[in-house]
Amino acid sequence: MLAILAVLLVAPWLVIAAMFSRGWLPAAVGRAAASHAEPAEAVPEGSRTVSETVIVGKPGPWGQLECIPMTLSLPDEFLFIPPPDQPPVRWVFHGMSQDQASGLLQEAGMSAEAVKKLQGQAKWTASPAGIVLEPGDELLLGLSPDVRAKLYARLVEFPENQRQIDPIWFRPGRVEERLKQGGLSAATIELCKGLLYPQGDSLRLFADFEPALRRLPDDAERRRLVKVLARKETLMAQLRVGPESDVEALVAYWGVGGRRKDISPLLKALQRVEGGTAINIICLLPHFVRDHLYTHPFTTAGLDTVKQDCFWSAFNFFKGDEPIDRFNDMAYIREVLKKDYYTITEPSQLGDLLLLSARNEAVVHAAVYVADDLVFTKNGESYTQPWILMRMADMVDTYNVRYPSSGPLTTICFRLKSL
Repeated sequence: MLAILAVLLVAPWLVIAAMFSRGWLPAAVGRAAASHAEPAEAVPEGSRTVSETVIVGKPGPWGQLECIPMTLSLPDEFLFIPPPDQPPVRWVFHGMSQDQASGLLQEAGMSAEAVKKLQGQAKWTASPAGIVLEPGDELLLGLSPDVRAKLYARLVEFPENQRQIDPIWFRPGRVEERLKQGGLSAATIELCKGLLYPQGDSLRLFADFEPALRRLPDDAERRRLVKVLARKETLMAQLRVGPESDVEALVAYWGVGGRRKDISPLLKALQRVEGGTAINIICLLPHFVRDHLYTHPFTTAGLDTVKQDCFWSAFNFFKGDEPIDRFNDMAYIREVLKKDYYTITEPSQLGDLLLLSARNEAVVHAAVYVADDLVFTKNGESYTQPWILMRMADMVDTYNVRYPSSGPLTTICFRLKSL
């Protein structure tokens, strides 16, 4: 009976294989019959990464790192889908009249005919801050990439527009890959690609979330888009340890901040593993980092007085399981910088502090150097921003897109005197 059952199960596939090998079955049909793979949109969340390539880093006092790129999604319970009846987009032209605002639109490359149409048909409102324009979704969705780039670079200078024009960035050539990961329809992908605009040669920005969401057919597709756009690119980094490794040098690097007693036995144990092995560097980082890396704050964080932003995160790097909440206070941060840190030309030790400064010398971000070109960062106080590892250049670009008129941001580096 078992033999008969086996024949019944296997025989149909032998027939299909024979037909395919003799050309009696089209190749596409043969592949479909032989493989019941799910469509891309049905692949479970978290089952794919940006790339499965292991990137070998530059060796240094930190040892040899191997990095795996991945994307971190917002927790499902944190995902907010704005309803389609959200208020229309409003552009605030700070301190300008309607005529001056119209002149700015033309300077950005909008045609005189389009500006005249806006003057006659769009809603203009005078406010204490300046003139306010509701351009309408049709105009927003129809802007050319160059006009959008020039216009948004000017509008984002005004504080009233900064929350509305808060772009995410893509590397050219990676747009399709990132959008397809979320199972978006071809129409939605084309809509998003049409709303991209350039900043320099290396970045493509996307800022028109609400007009795009209003154009989508249903809540399911809106949810997929919000989820895709909320994902953050990060890295999992591993340290390669083998018999040839200089463990004392590795302990000296990773054990700073009074942690040698914990780091040394672990690295020596790894060195004794036959053939060598790799360890996730999260095991080598301070307690505060281990507690927070690859996580999101709760949605209630910051509702009292504690904002879990980049400064709170960077200055608590070595503070163990009792972070200091006064690192929300910029006056206190200045005192600590003056008392406990000194400036260095470039980061080279675990725990070095990086501050990004705009052209007006305002400090806009803080992060901490880890090793090679990796930094520990939280890019904003919102619960949608996780604590992640990033390449230094990617972290800088994340803030360059928020301050396009400042030119490239300046990086200032500090080191704790106690290190």
